[in-house]
Amino acid sequence: MRIRALIPGYLEELKILNRSPLTIRNIRGALNAMVLFLEEQGITELVQFNRDALHLFQEDLAYRLTAKGKQLSVSTREKYLCSVRGFARYLYATDYLTADLSKTITLPKQPKRLPKVILEYVEITKIMAAPDMRTHAGYRNRIILEILYDTGIRAAEMAAVKTGDLDIVNGYLTIRSGKGTKDRVVPISSRVCDIIKQYLLMVRPAMSRGKETGYLVLNRWGTKMTPTAVWAIVKKAAHQAKITKNVTTHTFRHTCATHMLKNGAPIRHIQEMLGHASLESTQIYTRVTINDLKEIHARYHPGESV
Repeated sequence: MRIRALIPGYLEELKILNRSPLTIRNIRGALNAMVLFLEEQGITELVQFNRDALHLFQEDLAYRLTAKGKQLSVSTREKYLCSVRGFARYLYATDYLTADLSKTITLPKQPKRLPKVILEYVEITKIMAAPDMRTHAGYRNRIILEILYDTGIRAAEMAAVKTGDLDIVNGYLTIRSGKGTKDRVVPISSRVCDIIKQYLLMVRPAMSRGKETGYLVLNRWGTKMTPTAVWAIVKKAAHQAKITKNVTTHTFRHTCATHMLKNGAPIRHIQEMLGHASLESTQIYTRVTINDLKEIHARYHPGESV
């Protein structure tokens, strides 16, 4: 049996397991890349699919170049190998393989990088003030900016929020099928809830154009916004506010977490709010605040000037 012929069955299994369409599309791309490489090496049949074949592909990824002539990032290589590992695990579980080859795949070590951009509170305030709230689109844009900073949710999660996910009386927002298809509940401040309430009463009905999709933020056609559109709104507001830093939706996420940590929020609460699977992902923000502490120490501690 050909290796390529087994991929559709695995992808169908992922659909049954309720993996998101984006996740399945990315896995399909990674597996197709693996199969194409192996076929170039003359490895086409399942009987040839072994530890050595996987090692060849892993080695190729380490030296593979992008269209711009740069090496693949560690993150990209990790995503490819995670997809292949899942496929190998599936082949073993369904008795196509007699050995679990997923255990032979070693993921590249991901360097722990600090977020490139963290906004100061004054910068966040300027960005928030950029949209013209006298217009429907401007009011909607302000809602997006406020929620992103208040909750630290992702662009895709923001685009997917429905009005029924909001509890503006008690100040909660339910994120449904976030990253990893996990639901979680995040708090929203009473101030932002008040702005949302006015939006729901005065702005959203006009933007819906007689349709009812259920989504909180709508595009010009009255339908669901895309994550890319949310990203563009953030970029535009930062430009209007004359912020020269490279501001994205993830900048709001990083800034939310960092500001909360600086103000004394327990790191495990921030982990829950951001939807991180492990505490290790959240601990990156402690390094940001430690850098700030070092700067303050250098500026004010008498021992630094000796």
